[in-house]
Amino acid sequence: MAVDTGSAYERIQHSGVRSASNVDLFALILAREPRDVAACETDAQRLVRRFEGAKILDVGQADLRESSGLEPFEALQRLAAMELGRRAQEAGRGSLAPLNDAKAVYEHFRRLAVEKQEHFCAACLDSKNNVVSTVTVHIGTVNMSVVGPREVFREAVRESAAALVVAHNHPSGDPSPSPEDIAVTRKLVEVGKILDIPLLDHVIVGDERFYSMREKGLL
Repeated sequence: MAVDTGSAYERIQHSGVRSASNVDLFALILAREPRDVAACETDAQRLVRRFEGAKILDVGQADLRESSGLEPFEALQRLAAMELGRRAQEAGRGSLAPLNDAKAVYEHFRRLAVEKQEHFCAACLDSKNNVVSTVTVHIGTVNMSVVGPREVFREAVRESAAALVVAHNHPSGDPSPSPEDIAVTRKLVEVGKILDIPLLDHVIVGDERFYSMREKGLL
């Protein structure tokens, strides 16, 4: 448990980052040097109130700059650190359960439901369908011009993956596939056969529901 006295910097020094509150963590993120941490706590409280719970992942470069006056590069560095932490947590969570069916794929990518834009992601699997790595391929509308096989399979080839699953979200909450979604899936299936890295499923994440291309016979 973090101590209640001193600044956020002192509390984190005493108890470590794992026991720190979200406010203290953000205060440290916003500060440029130790003496700035205490002054950043009020701004950190505003950010935490605005981005409560899972919405913390929605914090952007502009939010950090407006809250603290950070330079663009400084704000981007902090976002990069946050993203690495998110990916590490996701990889660890995914490695505990093989992605053997559509429900498991949905659970692995369930976090996409809170995104305001479409995120197209891929998970590289080993021979037992355990997750080796997960990567965001594209952010924005899914179509063949931006979600090409090269981008999707690059990480799979690098990781010597035995198989691949992909997923993307529909911000509307309705996971029903568009013609573009189906076209992208079929193209990825073809390329996966050539590379001997089969695409096992393409799951579309909606609002507390999902659509599996494999379950619907579209793979």
